[in-house]
Amino acid sequence: MPKTPRSWPIGALPRRMTLEIAAYYCGCCPTKFRDELKAGRYPRPDPDGRFDRKLLDEAIDRGNGTPVPEVIVNNWKVVRPNAQRKAARR
Repeated sequence: MPKTPRSWPIGALPRRMTLEIAAYYCGCCPTKFRDELKAGRYPRPDPDGRFDRKLLDEAIDRGNGTPVPEVIVNNWKVVRPNAQRKAARR
């Protein structure tokens, strides 16, 4: 398990995480996390190699069957389903 800095409050995790911390956050080892990443179950990292905690939360919710109100496109742009319908009507 990766170690968090001792100066952090208990339970604190950064918004943008390394692969090791993202794996810990998702409840698996880095090897399993890489396998899940390749299978498309988790979002790809940002160009600097960091994972966004909110995108990981949405991927976990989707995997649990929890409804996710927004669709993630390219890890950078969030498009609401209603906006997609309106754009299709134009």
